[in-house]
Amino acid sequence: MKTSPKLVLALLAAVSCAAGAETYSSQADQARRERNREEALAHYRAGNTTARDEAHDVAQSARHGAHKVAESTRNAAHKTANEGRHVGHKVAVKARESTAKADAKFGKIDKKDGHGEASHQTDLSNTAAKP
Repeated sequence: MKTSPKLVLALLAAVSCAAGAETYSSQADQARRERNREEALAHYRAGNTTARDEAHDVAQSARHGAHKVAESTRNAAHKTANEGRHVGHKVAVKARESTAKADAKFGKIDKKDGHGEASHQTDLSNTAAKP
């Protein structure tokens, strides 16, 4: 019977050593995880961004570029429209002057209606080219 208590005592000693080693391993793992977490946070705070932040920056840059292009296009279109209005005004003034000169030289001609026909045709023949 003396071997049985020695065997139980040895078995208890082995189990307690294993439990101590496991506790030490868990504590070491916990400390390592904590160090990794702190290193990762320090790395992030140092200016390294995530892919989402980088994608946001790229999209914002693209929107800014597109806005600049659209603004320059609007400005060019506005300038062209103003120039067209200016030229159109000059052409209209010249046309009125030419009409006034023709009226003074040849007399006033009846205006045409909405269909291109003279509202009061006299002896004028149609001068349009015929096929």
